[in-house]
Amino acid sequence: MNLDSLILFSRLLILAEAAAAIAGLITWRKWRGTYLKWVPLYLALIVCLELSERLLRNFGEIPVASIIFKVTVVTEMIFIHWFFYKTLHKKIIIAGACIYLLGFLMENFLIQDHAYYFQSLSYTIGNLFILVYLLMFFIELVKSERILVFKKLTVFWIALGMLVFYLGTFPFYGLYNELAKDLDLFVPLAWISTSLNYSMYLLFTIAFIWGKPQ
Repeated sequence: MNLDSLILFSRLLILAEAAAAIAGLITWRKWRGTYLKWVPLYLALIVCLELSERLLRNFGEIPVASIIFKVTVVTEMIFIHWFFYKTLHKKIIIAGACIYLLGFLMENFLIQDHAYYFQSLSYTIGNLFILVYLLMFFIELVKSERILVFKKLTVFWIALGMLVFYLGTFPFYGLYNELAKDLDLFVPLAWISTSLNYSMYLLFTIAFIWGKPQ
């Protein structure tokens, strides 16, 4: 499990992201009458942003690529907040999105540290809120009649994918900048984190192929 293999494994992740986006777009007619229609478009946007970041880095445009990276992360966080707001209709989610954005702005304009590549503070805040929303979702699901047909619920598979990734990688990304100082510890944990990311997009793909509109 050397660093070069990890880099290749991480770069190939975009294929899993693209597969989930394509599965959603192919089955888009099923979702066009629901808010889920935006999920495949969101995934396609993320793929485009990540490809743009890679292209810019290859051409040496590191500052612009870094901006694209930050845009990608904040887009992911805000979209997930929106997704759970549409799913749960809870006002706490609006507050969570605002707190995350406040943390993101503080980290970028008040606590700038160019020695750090990953902005763990705002990401951890966003991750915590996502885990709260996931807990709320599964509690609500268990208490409702939808639990009888949960295997066919598209939103169940999407939420399960998020749970696998955001819960499983919470310590890794929260301590990312410190862990990166010790490659012997960082590399195996990064393998696990990336594998969980693959799992999330696989579950998204299952959601689109197997799931039905609610």
